Amino acid sequence: MTNRRVSVWYDDEGDMLEVLWAFREGHFTPTADERILKRLDDDGEVIGFLIHEMSTLKQPDPIEFELASVAPADDVANVTVRQAAIQLGVSERRVRHLAREGRVRGATKAGAEWLIPTPVEVIPGRRGPVGVAGRVDSAGN
Repeated sequence: MTNRRVSVWYDDEGDMLEVLWAFREGHFTPTADERILKRLDDDGEVIGFLIHEMSTLKQPDPIEFELASVAPADDVANVTVRQAAIQLGVSERRVRHLAREGRVRGATKAGAEWLIPTPVEVIPGRRGPVGVAGRVDSAGN
């Protein structure tokens, strides 16, 4: 039997559970069950999944779902709020706020979780100073 390392992470604020068994860059895509997103790497291999609205799953029957190993040809690369926050250099709370306001281009809500297409693009606000999220200075930093 081969040992396999698995990472399980629960986000209380987002009410979601993420399970990864391969630690590579990837993106989330919907499954037949609207509460479950599968995580695919760049080659389309399933490397984990995410279940949102965990607090609503209080039935005695187990959750059963299939994770097809190949992504559909029209699959869009999506990242989580956490990954978008890291890319933009802001907090997860700020990313959720921007997404709710419709300022994260292409962001859609799947249950309690936001699906954010890559590359992450924030639409500038109409008031106040220019933000720093995702901005690159002249030195490329």
